[in-house]
Formats: sequence, C-alpha cells, structure tokens
Amino acid sequence: MAEPAGQTLQDRDASLTDLNGWAVEWQGQRVPVSAGRYEWSIPLDLRTGAGELVLRDRDGRAVGRASVPVDPVPAVPRAPAAEGALDIPSDLEIGSTAVIRGQSDGKLGGKTITFAAVEADVLAISPRQLAYRVPAMPPGSVSARFAFNESVAERTLRVVDVRVSASMTQLLRDQRATLTITVRGLAGITEPVSLSVVNQSPATVRIDDVERPIMIKPSQVRRDGTLTVTRRLTGIQPGAFQISAHVGRPPTAQFDVRRSTARVLTDWQVRTGVGISAGAGELVQRSVSEAKMDEFLGGQQAYGGDAQDVFAALLSHYCFDLRDDGLSRRRADGMTGPGIRLVAFAQGRPAAATITESEVERLSFSDFLSKLTERFRMRQAVGYLFVRSRAPRVPITLDREKKGDLTDRRFVTSAGEHDVVVASAQACRQRVTVNPFQTAVVDCGT
Repeated sequence: MAEPAGQTLQDRDASLTDLNGWAVEWQGQRVPVSAGRYEWSIPLDLRTGAGELVLRDRDGRAVGRASVPVDPVPAVPRAPAAEGALDIPSDLEIGSTAVIRGQSDGKLGGKTITFAAVEADVLAISPRQLAYRVPAMPPGSVSARFAFNESVAERTLRVVDVRVSASMTQLLRDQRATLTITVRGLAGITEPVSLSVVNQSPATVRIDDVERPIMIKPSQVRRDGTLTVTRRLTGIQPGAFQISAHVGRPPTAQFDVRRSTARVLTDWQVRTGVGISAGAGELVQRSVSEAKMDEFLGGQQAYGGDAQDVFAALLSHYCFDLRDDGLSRRRADGMTGPGIRLVAFAQGRPAAATITESEVERLSFSDFLSKLTERFRMRQAVGYLFVRSRAPRVPITLDREKKGDLTDRRFVTSAGEHDVVVASAQACRQRVTVNPFQTAVVDCGT
C-alpha cells in the first residue's frame, strides 16, 4: 500500500508519484507499485520453505526485503468447490485480518466483501483462501455480504472492538500500573465469550490473573454492549512493553471441527502416501472431539494466529506421530529369537502403508496435545518445522532431545531458535529460526 509522506498536498502528491515508480519483485517477477495489486506464481521447484520479496526504488535499487514462507510440499490439487461453499468466520475484530477458506480461481478481481455498506480491503488470495482486513464500523451484530464472482453469500456476524491501554507506558522495577481492556460490540450475546490477554513483554512487566482466558458472561455486559476489565501491571525491568488481547467464542466453536479434521486427514494421506484406515479415522475424529483445545488455541489467537490453521498443524503433527509409532513397531516385529536379527528380511519389509486403529488407541489426540504443550510454555506462540532428508525415515533430534520421529515430517514447536540433527550416515546439523505461525525448513537432502 503506497502511503505518501509530506506536510502539504503538493508534498504528498510528489511522494506518491515517486512511490508509484517503485516495484515489488517476487522471485524475479516484478510488478509496479502503481498497479496496487500484485499477482505472482510460486515456482514448483521452490522447496526451501521461503521466497524473497524485494521492494525496489525507481532506479531498481533494493530498499527493502522480506522472506515469505512457502509450503515445501505442493498443495494437493482439488476440483473446484460447489458454489457458495465458503468457510466464513463468524467472530471478527475491527482492524484485524480475517481469512475465508474455500476453493476459488485465485484471482483478486471479482471479490468484494461488504459490512453494512462498508467495503473491506481484500489483501490477498490463493486458490484455497482469501485474506481481508476487517474495516472500521460500529461494533456489534453486522450484516455482511461476500461476493465471489457469481457466488454470493450473506451472513450476520459479530464484530467487536478491543482496546488495550495502561495507566503508564513504561515502568521501573516493582512499579505498578493499571491495565485496562475495553471490549465493545457484545450486546445481545447469549453465551459466554472468552477474553485472552497475552503479555508479549514478559521480561519487562508482569500481569496478574491472565494465565487463563477470562470468561465473559452475558450478565457482565453493559446495555451498550461494552465490557471493561482491569488488571494490575508490575514492572520487572525498565522499558516499554506490549500487550495484546483477543475476544471471541471458544475457538472450537468458531469452525466445524469435524469437517476440518476430515479435510486434514485426507490431505495428509495424499501428501505422505500413508493411508489411514476407516476405523482409525473414526477413532481420530472421536479423540479430537474429546480433546480440550480451547485454552491452547485461544492463546494462539491472542498472539495473532488463526485457530483453524493451528489446529490443522497440530493434527498433521499427530498423524506423523501415529505413522512413526507404526513404523517403529513394525521394525521391532522384524526381530526373531534371542539375539538374532533377520537383517535381510527386516530391511526388505514394506513401509507402513496404513495407520490402524491400534496406533490411535495407543496415543489419543488428547495425550498427544498434553505431551506436546509440556515442551514449551502454554502462553507462547507456536511455529512449524519441516524436516526432510535424502535418505528416507532417518531419526531426528530436536534441541538435543532424541526422538523417534522420522524424516520427512512436520512438527509444531515453539517459535524461536532450535537445534536440529538428522542422523544419517553423515549427520546433518542445523540451527534454525522458527517464526510464529510460519514454517521453517531443515533440508538434509544434500
């Protein structure tokens, strides 16, 4: 978005003229800023997990760069979805970015989103989803219209406005202040909603009583739809601090969990070539429905993550754990007799072609989620890690913890730096930075 600088109209016009001569370049594909919209294709051989986006001035000099995450495994092609088959979120926050899922032509043209006559900015689109910015509007229950070419969907959605402020913007050690969170747009709610508060500066300040989401009951909301929550802030060391908040229904009430589970299981089988038996699939569905995920997913939403995307990544990680458990047990079955290993036959055994009910019974989704979140703080943003190697099914060590996980596979882990070792004939060691809600790739294929 070209935002010209300058104190006068003439200065801003001159600045805009200059900016419009700049260009945005993706993998050698250059589009002028004056176009206002940018469309690129992702090369099929770009399997490094990221591509470079470059901003160039009128003279072609690079004035800015950004690394854009790219899925290292191409998405599964699908037939176009039926008209109107859009997955539209029903809980929105003013100023935030919202995502609509559903198959489309992947073109920005012909897509409009309107909230009570206020048109939203469409930010980006792919063949699988569309991102837009929720515009400023009076919060509350709002009628919305989604027009995708010839397909039109109308919904009544709830839009809230969340404001976070503090009585002091910087604190000294042990100095105290009041944190105030004001939520507007809750008039007419008939069931509790949750307020998740995230301290993004834990080394600088401490916030009392925000370890778990704050449940807001309809009786607590004022007639004008406003709710105010206060908490005490205490300084740990001098410096500025940042605090965010998210309000909405419990995450698992915001999307169809069963349908999302079925979609993830289907995609995972196609991408990996490993099947999931019908009985195992039904056990996974039951296990997911019994898992208590709202607290974890709500925390990720407060960090700016999409609950449905995080859930899909968790379920994919779980499927890889089930696969690895099956492979390990099949290798163990290759042992016969005390001290005798039938090496030739063991090495010739086929790979696990199907995840069965027994694997799911040994590790439920609830147990998986509990073990996973023990590895990092609950109130911490997650990221994704994809590890692959030239030799298949090579053991992986993550942060000096030996694991039975085998390449190629994906992980959900905490955002930050991690040490990864792939134990092949020549060990591959890499230190990788995992950004929140993005995929980092460890490639030991060379």
